[in-house]
Amino acid sequence: MKILEIDENTEDTFFRCLHDEKPQNPEITRIRKEWYAKMKTKGLRAKVIIDDNETVVGLCQYLPIEHSPFEGKALMAILCMWIHGYEHLVGNQQSKGYGRLFLEYVERDARESGYKGVAVWGKDFPHWNPVSFYEHMGYIRTDKNGYDVLVWKNWDDSADAPKIRRIPIPKPEEGKVKLTAYLCGWCGDEIDSALNAQNVAKEMEEIACCSIIDISSTPKIGDLLYFDDKPYRPDGPPTESFDEFKSDIIEFHKKKNK
Repeated sequence: MKILEIDENTEDTFFRCLHDEKPQNPEITRIRKEWYAKMKTKGLRAKVIIDDNETVVGLCQYLPIEHSPFEGKALMAILCMWIHGYEHLVGNQQSKGYGRLFLEYVERDARESGYKGVAVWGKDFPHWNPVSFYEHMGYIRTDKNGYDVLVWKNWDDSADAPKIRRIPIPKPEEGKVKLTAYLCGWCGDEIDSALNAQNVAKEMEEIACCSIIDISSTPKIGDLLYFDDKPYRPDGPPTESFDEFKSDIIEFHKKKNK
C-alpha cells in the first residue's frame, strides 16, 4: 500500500473521482486540471492510495485552510477523502482501513509542515461522507450548516476553531427560473451541475436563465445549485440524466408562474 501525489499514471482516475466506468467529460477534466494547477502553487496536495496490486483504491485532496471552504488559519483542511465504495471495477474497498491510513497521513503531513491541526467536513447522515467516521478518529465538531458538519483535531492550544464559509442565497427574478450555479474546480459533480445549468438555460431560454459564479479561489461546501432562491435537491442524489434535469426546471417554472 502506498500514498502518492497524483502523476501521469493516476491523474485521470483522480480527476474523474474514481469513476473510471463513466465516459470522460473533457470539459470537466479541463476545469479540474486548471484548478489543480492553480491551487498546487498555494499548497494543494492531491493524493491517491495504491493497493498491493498497484490499483488506485482511494483519493484525497487537502490544502491550507485559507484556500478552503472554511474560515480559519494555521490549519490544514481536507476537501474530500473518498475510498472506492462501488461494487464495479476494483470493488468496494471501504472498511479495510484505507480511510484511517489516509487521515493519519494527512495529520502527519500537517504536523511536519508546521500546521496546528486539521479540519475536515462530513455529512450528518450515514449515506455518504459520514462525519461519524472523523468523530471516531478523535475529531470534534466546531460548526454546522444543514447536514454539513465541520470537525477538527488540533495539537496546538493556540489554534482557533474553524468555521464553515456560508454561501450567499440568490435572489429570484420574475417569470423565468433563475439558475445559479457556484462553480469550483475541486468537485467534478459540482462542475457537472454548473455545466448542466448553463446548457439547459441556453436550450430553454424562454423559461430559464443561468448565472455561473466562480468560487474557485474561495471554495464552499453545501448546496451549490439553486432554482431561484431554493437549493436544488439539497443533500440529495444528483440527477440521473440531462432530460431529468430539464423536467425538474419545467415543473418548477409551472409552479412558480401559476
